[in-house]
Amino acid sequence: MKTIRLGIIGVGIMGKAHARSVREGKIPGLELAAVADLRPEQMTDFAGVTQHASGEELIAGGGIDAVLICTPHYAHTTLGIAALERGLHVLVEKPISVHKADCERLIAAAQGRDKQVFAAMFNQRTDPFYQ
Repeated sequence: MKTIRLGIIGVGIMGKAHARSVREGKIPGLELAAVADLRPEQMTDFAGVTQHASGEELIAGGGIDAVLICTPHYAHTTLGIAALERGLHVLVEKPISVHKADCERLIAAAQGRDKQVFAAMFNQRTDPFYQ
């Protein structure tokens, strides 16, 4: 199995939780390769991981195969489209965007990309409370 190099954009509460799962080996075949946050102090726990000052910089920087977008949801659409256009697999935290039109733009950008995965995080979908 090929190791997938992951970049996480936004390493606040959710981004750090996902990064911890990757670093602890809970997702076989996934390696944390890069992080980005507008607040440099958020990245102090990521020594040895490539750090970027913005999501756009991480997407353009190379060295990753996939991106997990954990920013405030108003940035999901533009970052998701940029990552898809760069050929990256994209997983975006919920909600995928703020407005229906932006959700539709992001979904449309993912259409027809047979070699790329686009998905939204619904980590509590199997919780009996939500079922």
